[in-house]
Amino acid sequence: MNDLLQQLRRGLDQPLPGETAQYRMAPPARPRLADALPADDSPRQSAVLLYLFPHEADWRIVLMKRTADAGPHSGQISIPGGQVEPGENHLQAALREFSEEIGVTVERWQLLGQLSRLYIPVSRFVVRPFVAYGQTRPAFAPDPVEVARVIEMPVTALLDEASVARCTMQVRGRAIEQVPYFAVDGHRVWGATAMILSELKALLQAS
Repeated sequence: MNDLLQQLRRGLDQPLPGETAQYRMAPPARPRLADALPADDSPRQSAVLLYLFPHEADWRIVLMKRTADAGPHSGQISIPGGQVEPGENHLQAALREFSEEIGVTVERWQLLGQLSRLYIPVSRFVVRPFVAYGQTRPAFAPDPVEVARVIEMPVTALLDEASVARCTMQVRGRAIEQVPYFAVDGHRVWGATAMILSELKALLQAS
């Protein structure tokens, strides 16, 4: 299992696949980062943490289903994370948000690296994804206000092309056809979450 960690360390330490990998799972007509960023270059800053741990002869990735709070990402499957607060950097925000939402403390020594940033137009956030690992399955204690359910996505499912499908999604009152998503435990993982996972998948598939 350590082979996966070594592969990720190598991949994250080299030039990343970036938008080439992200946009394999992007909804149709989603603008590229350079075109989507506001003209005044003042998007809000956020960070997420992709946390991997070994379980039952596989590695798993921690995702979560957000509660129905009427926000722009209400009820969606997401990667734990949130807004960068004053006085902290992106990594500190990712670690803090993971602890607050999932109830698991992640130390800096567990960090493997950072993926490419991604802009989310609907919420005006630029997201910086970090990747970390644990040596055992953690004891989850999710925040019931923000987290409806913790989802453990097997890495084998991420790499399995049979997990990728397409459907019509309602996005801000408009039907978007042929939206790609990962089918995970009965859930559709799409949008920014799927795009971030797609870059992780590209690193794991690299020789």
